[in-house]
Amino acid sequence: MIAFKGIKKVLFGYSKKDVIMYIELLNEYLNSRIAEKDRQVNLILEQNKMLLKRLEMLEKNKDDIALSLIHAKKKADNILADARKQADIILKDTMEEKERQAEQYKQVEEEFEEFRQSVSKVLKSFIRGAEGIKKDCDKAHKLNIGE
Repeated sequence: MIAFKGIKKVLFGYSKKDVIMYIELLNEYLNSRIAEKDRQVNLILEQNKMLLKRLEMLEKNKDDIALSLIHAKKKADNILADARKQADIILKDTMEEKERQAEQYKQVEEEFEEFRQSVSKVLKSFIRGAEGIKKDCDKAHKLNIGE
């Protein structure tokens, strides 16, 4: 507050001129204080405006990040689903190929067993034939010697 000691007392109170001067001085002081407060308020309002813009930008960035995360999550889910489908297809194809090869192996084993049995029969037949020829040769030899 402003201190003013220059008001003189006159016959019926204070000097009118001194009171008016004091009021004018007080008015100037208050006007300068009001102007300073207005300047501070304007500065705070400007800072508030800048902070609100920054907050709006941060909220927009937050929304953009959230949307990006949602999009990335959907994309990752799709990639995983596709990978699972492909893995299932590969597994199914592999299992079918394994079964096909097992069936082929079984068929080859059966064919080999049939071939082995066939060769065995042919060999036994050949041996019997050879033994018959040997007997015939032995008989012929005995007949030739015994003549």
